[in-house]
Amino acid sequence: MAIMEASPTRESDLFKGASQRIISEIGKNSEEVSFEKDTVIFRTNEEAHYLYVLVEGELDIVILEKENIHFKVIKPGEVFGWSALVEPYLYTATARCETGVKAIRIAREDIEKAVKRHPEEGLVIYKHLTGIIAQRLRNAYKHIYQQR
Repeated sequence: MAIMEASPTRESDLFKGASQRIISEIGKNSEEVSFEKDTVIFRTNEEAHYLYVLVEGELDIVILEKENIHFKVIKPGEVFGWSALVEPYLYTATARCETGVKAIRIAREDIEKAVKRHPEEGLVIYKHLTGIIAQRLRNAYKHIYQQR
């Protein structure tokens, strides 16, 4: 399923500022996937082959189960599974569906190929990715600080 202009992928913070050309290129092999409540989409330390963009539903992203560090992914367009774009390509958290979930699954290879063909736009995408990771890290620090 190709990513359409009005899709959550187009509205995702990760792809803001990217042209429809690169979004279409990245999305031409993407697919919408559905998961039932309580499904684990991926687990910590599994090989990360896919990035996901939430279409609908709610996810619990568990970073450290013992320390009880969780993030909710609830906004259409939010990305999860970003570890697929960062070496060593292992998921750093577990993603579990709190409700039924629909998401767009995008293979790492498709993103990497498009970024190589359009490096300026790829830089924009990776800058946004860095911002998303930084925000989640700030949230984790805040959570740890509040636990003290």
